[in-house]
Amino acid sequence: MRILDPAAADTGGVLPDNAELRTEAETARLQARIDQLAAHVQQLEQERASLRWMAGHDELTGLANRRLFHSLAPELLHSEDCSAAVLILDLNGFKPINDTYGHDAGDEVLRVVARRMAACLDGHLVARFGGDEFAALPRVPRPDAPEVCWHRVADSLSAAIAPPIDVQGRPLSVTASIGVVPAGPSADLVHLLQRADQAMFSAKRHASTTDKTGITWVVATASGDHTETYRPAATPVSPPEPTASAPAVACRPGDPVWVHRNGTRRAGVVEGAGEWAALVRYRCPNGAGTMVDTIPTHCLTIRAEADPHLDRTSCAPTRSG
Repeated sequence: MRILDPAAADTGGVLPDNAELRTEAETARLQARIDQLAAHVQQLEQERASLRWMAGHDELTGLANRRLFHSLAPELLHSEDCSAAVLILDLNGFKPINDTYGHDAGDEVLRVVARRMAACLDGHLVARFGGDEFAALPRVPRPDAPEVCWHRVADSLSAAIAPPIDVQGRPLSVTASIGVVPAGPSADLVHLLQRADQAMFSAKRHASTTDKTGITWVVATASGDHTETYRPAATPVSPPEPTASAPAVACRPGDPVWVHRNGTRRAGVVEGAGEWAALVRYRCPNGAGTMVDTIPTHCLTIRAEADPHLDRTSCAPTRSG
């Protein structure tokens, strides 16, 4: 049975011209609605993909977050043809950067460190756990990698992070502490993270007690911990006059200080200070220009001698030691 349009009932089943126009208009309206719904579905899919990405990544740096790290790491740890390790990295004296330059500058430092880690450990899982703490799960393509492999990984990562970072037009060098724990065939991720965290704090203590500024790492194995410090090559300078080892000093912004590093001392001025570290502007190793770095307070002594290059803009009075 054929159902005819009422408009065509008196015309032998043939639609008049105006009826055809109405049908075409209705078809166009339906197609427009279909296109609208398709665009809405595409938008929802994009929003869902964005939410899925945000759930597993750090918004500031774009690295994986702690949740995604815990989700991906177990399978990577138990690969039969690779050896893996868990690595924890923590920046030293990061708070004075925020206090001195502001959080925007601190965020930029974190982004730069994240990019350098991702580039150095290309293809490996790298995450930001929060604040200035990062984690990684480097792997080497052999099932029985020796300990020296992980020292090479830590050394390469240190070299990648060490170059100064431009912060508001000023070169700022960051230092870090790294803990590395090789994973065995039956490794438990939570236990490895705890050991890597302990190794990282061991590296931090080693740097603060031995006056070794730079990037220190500890590779913790069943046979014991092995500690190294990466320090970028510097232009040699003449040794300073002998000075007695001085205890840590409480620093304030504007204080003139000596920075004791690698057997030398350089004139500097404190720009910001935390509990155990200070942000100090001091002369470069070759005497040309200055740089800014976070320095443990036990590596600083109050400077009585004036430095015309550094002190001409300082408004803080010189304190007696």
